[in-house]
Amino acid sequence: MNSIRPNCIAFLSLIGIGLFIWRAMQAIYDLLGGDETGFLVFPLAVILPALAFGFLTTRRDMRSQEGALMQLGAMLQLLLIVAIPNHALLLTLGFPVVFLCVELFETKAPNALRTTIKRMVLR
Repeated sequence: MNSIRPNCIAFLSLIGIGLFIWRAMQAIYDLLGGDETGFLVFPLAVILPALAFGFLTTRRDMRSQEGALMQLGAMLQLLLIVAIPNHALLLTLGFPVVFLCVELFETKAPNALRTTIKRMVLR
């Protein structure tokens, strides 16, 4: 079975926790300043992607290396959705692009590059 290295998942999880705290603090500061928009969109803009990210971190074994790379790409895309709120809709619509990039990586990238990257992020 193929899975993402635990240290990569831990690193991405730390980034996700930091982004969650940053967006929560940003929503609270905006709420204290009189703008409740950030606080009202917090469940859909931050909590929902964070839950999806949490689900992806618990998925351990994939049947193929391509599936594990797609899992990693989806995790990175969810972090971008939380990190860049102004472009969250476009990033959400860009999930098929992530999967296309993984397919292009698997089929068109040089073999040496593919094996090096897979060795770094997959076990």
